[in-house]
Amino acid sequence: MQKFIIPLLTVVMVVSIILAGCIPAPPVETPPEAPPEEPELPPTALPKPGVWTASTGASEFTFTVTVNPDSTGIPNYRYEFEEFGCGGYHVGKLTGSFALGELIPINPLPGGAEFSLVDDSEVYSAEGEDPLTGIRGWIHIYWHIVIEGKFDETGTQASGTWAISSTGKEHTFSPISSPPSSEGTVCQEGTWEASAP
Repeated sequence: MQKFIIPLLTVVMVVSIILAGCIPAPPVETPPEAPPEEPELPPTALPKPGVWTASTGASEFTFTVTVNPDSTGIPNYRYEFEEFGCGGYHVGKLTGSFALGELIPINPLPGGAEFSLVDDSEVYSAEGEDPLTGIRGWIHIYWHIVIEGKFDETGTQASGTWAISSTGKEHTFSPISSPPSSEGTVCQEGTWEASAP
């Protein structure tokens, strides 16, 4: 009787090994891949303080912006028109310099710092007569000036866009008038660049 026990056990073991090889192994879970690390941007340098003179590519319009001593805003700017026409009005030479009540903020961003300057400048004001109605009053002509700019990450270069549009004529019975809310039609636009003072 013992002669058959050992072969029988051997057969059972062999069958068990064969069956074990047929059962698929449980899947191995791979850990999720970590998202790639974003490269750290170098710290942005604030623009150098002082008067930045812009090159606009147009001899008819130039401007400067002043960066305050701690490089956080623009307290004043200056523009100059020469032989420039817009909205049916032409100037031989016109200069405007403005000290602003509030700083135009310079917004630090990765890769540079930005600013936006928008102004309605009165380029003409005189007492006259409306040719259509014959009503006498004060005639005001405004030019809408938009300057968008960005200082580079070193704080030594700047560039951006500019546009001049006419808001048209406004007739009032007072020498003091508020600019029209409409931006009007763009007369001329372009790009500008400047280097630190």
